[in-house]
Amino acid sequence: MHLYSRRSLKKLTYCLLIICASTTTLLGQSYSFVHYQVENGLSNNAVLSSLQDNKGFMWFGTKDGLNRFDGYTFKVFRNDADKKGSLGNNIIYCLYQDKDGRLWVGTDRGIYLYNELTERFALFNLGTDDEIRDIKADRSGNIWFIAGITLHKYNLANHKLTVYNKQGINAVSMAFVNGDLWVSTTARLVTKYDANTDHFTSVDVFSHSKPCTAYWIQKLADAGNGNLLVGTSNQGIKLLNTTAGTYRDVITNNEDKTEVFVRDFIKKSGNEYWAATESGIYNFNLNTGKAALLHKQYNDPYSLTDNAVYTFCKDREGGIWAGTYFGGLNYYAKQYSYFEKYFPKVGENSLAGNAVREIAADKKSLWIGTEDGGLSQYDINKGLFKNFKPLGKATDISTSNIHGLLNTDKELLIGTFEHGLDILNKASGKVIGHYTVFSDTTLKSNFFYTLYQTRSGAILAGTTRGLYQYYPATHKFRVITNIPTTAFYTSIMEDSAGNIWVGSYREGLFYYNSKIRKSQHYIYNVNDSHSISSNKVNRIFEDSSGEIWVATENGLCKYDKTRKNFLSISIQNGLPSNVIYTMLEDDERNLWISTSKGLVKRDSHTGNLKTYTKADGLLSDQFNYNSGYKDSIGNLYFGCVKGMIKFNPANFVTNTYKPPVYITGFQVNNQEIEIKKGSPLSRSVSFTDTVELQYNQSSFSIDFAALSYTSPQTAGYAYKMAGLDKDWVYLSTNRKVYFTRLSTGTYHFKVKATNSSGLWSQYNASLTIIIDPPYWASIYAWLIYGVLIASGIYILVRNYHRAVNEKNRRKIDLLENEKEKELYHAKITFFTHIAHEIRTPLTLIKGPMEKVMHKVALFPDVKKNLTIMERNIDRLLTLTNQLLDFRKTETHGFSLNFVKTDITEFIKDVLLRFRPTIEHKKLQVKNTLPHHSFYAYVDTEALNKILSNLVDNSLKYAVSKVSISLTPSEDDNTFTILVKNDGPLVPFEMKDKIFETFYRMKEAEKQSGTGIGLPLSRYLAELHKGSLNLMLSEDNMNTVALVLPIHQDIEFNL
Repeated sequence: MHLYSRRSLKKLTYCLLIICASTTTLLGQSYSFVHYQVENGLSNNAVLSSLQDNKGFMWFGTKDGLNRFDGYTFKVFRNDADKKGSLGNNIIYCLYQDKDGRLWVGTDRGIYLYNELTERFALFNLGTDDEIRDIKADRSGNIWFIAGITLHKYNLANHKLTVYNKQGINAVSMAFVNGDLWVSTTARLVTKYDANTDHFTSVDVFSHSKPCTAYWIQKLADAGNGNLLVGTSNQGIKLLNTTAGTYRDVITNNEDKTEVFVRDFIKKSGNEYWAATESGIYNFNLNTGKAALLHKQYNDPYSLTDNAVYTFCKDREGGIWAGTYFGGLNYYAKQYSYFEKYFPKVGENSLAGNAVREIAADKKSLWIGTEDGGLSQYDINKGLFKNFKPLGKATDISTSNIHGLLNTDKELLIGTFEHGLDILNKASGKVIGHYTVFSDTTLKSNFFYTLYQTRSGAILAGTTRGLYQYYPATHKFRVITNIPTTAFYTSIMEDSAGNIWVGSYREGLFYYNSKIRKSQHYIYNVNDSHSISSNKVNRIFEDSSGEIWVATENGLCKYDKTRKNFLSISIQNGLPSNVIYTMLEDDERNLWISTSKGLVKRDSHTGNLKTYTKADGLLSDQFNYNSGYKDSIGNLYFGCVKGMIKFNPANFVTNTYKPPVYITGFQVNNQEIEIKKGSPLSRSVSFTDTVELQYNQSSFSIDFAALSYTSPQTAGYAYKMAGLDKDWVYLSTNRKVYFTRLSTGTYHFKVKATNSSGLWSQYNASLTIIIDPPYWASIYAWLIYGVLIASGIYILVRNYHRAVNEKNRRKIDLLENEKEKELYHAKITFFTHIAHEIRTPLTLIKGPMEKVMHKVALFPDVKKNLTIMERNIDRLLTLTNQLLDFRKTETHGFSLNFVKTDITEFIKDVLLRFRPTIEHKKLQVKNTLPHHSFYAYVDTEALNKILSNLVDNSLKYAVSKVSISLTPSEDDNTFTILVKNDGPLVPFEMKDKIFETFYRMKEAEKQSGTGIGLPLSRYLAELHKGSLNLMLSEDNMNTVALVLPIHQDIEFNL
């Protein structure tokens, strides 16, 4: 057994590693990145940390806030002193998510814990506000972090914080290898933590390295099999075998001998790793020792945006995120690098122009014609370009605008735009022939659009004015007369049966069968769905099955040989555009179709179409006419308006990752809903099950995202709103849906998505949306309405019954009234007859009695008795006359004659008639009358009856006082006579009752009367266009007011 000293082994290992490290061979792979910067919504281009959480969201810490990314938009969290729960510091150095889903955010001043439900941050109390360099968790769930240069451990179970500041460790970074914690330091050591002893053991990883000015170990990463990747600040990458305690240098210097400053590592696949450095990204293989530096290339817009790379994160699809200091985010996905890109690069060996047209090939080279840069020859083996431009010499190409190319054994035929045909000797690289309309009178056009060689060797040239055959031996042209000689011909193809197909720009498609010498012309017919879809033909192609395909300006056409017609494929069938440029077939017989809006793969078995765009790594979505080529090993080349792409479909791998879908935004009335008091959202909408909206919030929109970062622009979406939609609604790539003025009720929203390969998501997002009715349509309102309706019905029914009862009562009352009226009229008739019968005898009695009284003056006793008899006879005459007058009013037989009357004297005369009664009852009568005569137009008989009734009633019921007054109105239109007495007060509520016919109060029953005096008086007052009313007592006296107009319509002056 041979024994070696440790020092000898170290020297041997060191020499071998130096040899390996010095031979850094570039890995032959193309890397293209997608870039996200502040213009795309990133808060700051200095990205210092990155992480993908357990939901699938990407998180990026920058020098100005924390960013959450869903593949489309960045949600930025910054410090906001006015917002509770905002992030305390905007510089984010590190991110970590523990097994319970808590996100730990290491900032320039402390650690913050993020609550994904409330989208708020809480400060983790450390007792220090140092910058946080790194955060990790061990298998026991303890959280380890480095604050400043001090290592801390936090026990989540007992909330105990341990500070390792007495170990002499100036910590920088951490990594776990086989469960053991390793910590890098600022002083050449990598230390291992022993959980049993709570102590550290160190390994010097600079022991056999060349001396340097700093020994700062910036980053550690587990490399598998007990190995630890060590990234230093000035000695590159080292690999430490943690079992043996030995290390080796992997990469020490850049190609320019400058030092490699390492900031992060990520495992790409197998033994292939990436290192983030200040020089770019080192892609290295630990087994082979091969390495390649990916760096910023100013002529390549798909390279890194900045060489100072600070952080890596590998997502669940295998894509790698690289955060840089000045260039924002660079995202690498394998699918994005399927397409190798060729485009002009200033100052570098590259393609001559952007607008790539025809592509031809010989055994060693590709010949590429461009419309804006001339001709390029690409050496496939060396990967170098040789460009040909018109420099004014006879041996130069005639123009930079190249269209048709045709490769022969020794020559290259070059069709140009308006400069004729050039013949290039490939060996010398010089033009040996040039043909235009001036050199050959057969030619009618200098625009050689397309060139083609048949299997028999015939060379055909399509121009803007005819199809020609070129004869190389004689350098002559012959116009083809089987088809129109002045048409613009765009494409020529000989099929497997030897038939010639010619496409034109405006004249449709021509077919010529050389065996039977028969031709056919196909043109577009608007009334025939099976005609060719357009007369503008761009390309004709025959696949390996013998099917003929025709690219037009209005879709792709497949020729049906049996029916001699066409099947059209267009936007309606899934094409992104109807402008079709060219077609190629891959080794699996799939058809690749270039269009003005992407590259389409048509599956040969299913006919399904899949579109690739810039989001998948294309140079441009717009390709170019007649620009396509397939080489012998299955590579496909397509020219576009920005260069040329190359790819091999056999290398494509289906993306099997089924991304989760989350709702990422919710807007009501076009306003984003925030989490706050009184808001429909009490937690993040991404983790909300139910949203309750008011009736005036029934117009809303929902954002959603499938968390797939490989070509997110090509993800498809579909939603279903249960309660509104029966089936899924497919949105293509749209990820926002609007709902307007939904009815009140409960809705269940669901959304699903596809990844870049068209696979539907496994976990879909859902949200229950409740739209409450307005307060007037709520459950409580309906209960109230129910009560009100029931009450209303009850009231209606009750009132109905009351109305029925009232109706019946009225019928009864009507019957009774009719009886009363009959009785009333019977009384009136009876009294009238009696009055007539009584008045005549009374009159006859009164006359003789007056004569007797004159003769018995000498007999006092007899005269006294006769006086009493006379008074009673007068009383009876008055009563009979009132009854007869009332009858006249009832029958409207009472008419008035208005004469000018002195009212003052009239009242005095009335009072004079009642003097005996006044004296008999010893009443005090006060009259307040004008001192002068007051005239008005009245019916004296009617007024006499009114005043007599009023005075009579007052005297009848007075106790001691009676008063009568006359007052003209201020406007001299009316006058008022007030008659008062101090008898028992008539209740004011009886003010109308006392004027009813035959009505008498109980107090009046002791006095004689008929109950018709006051009704008669009111009626006579109304005939005067006046009024008679009982007034409200103000001096405890009954007051009756007679108001009459001074003037009448018809007046008499006597």
